Amino acid sequence: MKLFFGWITVEANDLEAAARWYAEKFDLKNSGVIEEDGSRFCALTPGGNEMEPEIVLCQKESGEAEPDRPILNTANAVKAREWLLARQVNVGPVETDRQGTHFFEMRDNEGNTVEICEEP
Repeated sequence: MKLFFGWITVEANDLEAAARWYAEKFDLKNSGVIEEDGSRFCALTPGGNEMEPEIVLCQKESGEAEPDRPILNTANAVKAREWLLARQVNVGPVETDRQGTHFFEMRDNEGNTVEICEEP
C-alpha cells in the first residue's frame, strides 16, 4: 500500500535544518540547498521507494503573504498518522470533514502546518 503520494511546497526560515528534518521524518533523499536567480530552495525526493512523497522547501521571505497550507495525500490517514508518530512528528487527531474525507494536521520543526489528507 502506498502511504504518501504527491508533492508539496513548504516555506522554511532555515532551509538546511528543515531539509534534514523532512529527510529524516519522511525517509527522503536531500538534494541540498540550491540557489537560483536569487531564490533558495531544496528538493527532497524518494530514495528509490515509490511510497514516498516529494517535498520542495523554499526560503521564507519576510513581508510575503502567508502561503496556502500544503496538503499531502495518503491512502490511509490512520496508518500515515501512526507512521509519523513513530518518527516523533507532532500530529493532531484524525478528523473527518463534511464530505467524509479523513485528514489530520502535522507540524514540522519550524511550526509549519501540513495537512495529511486521505484520498477517497
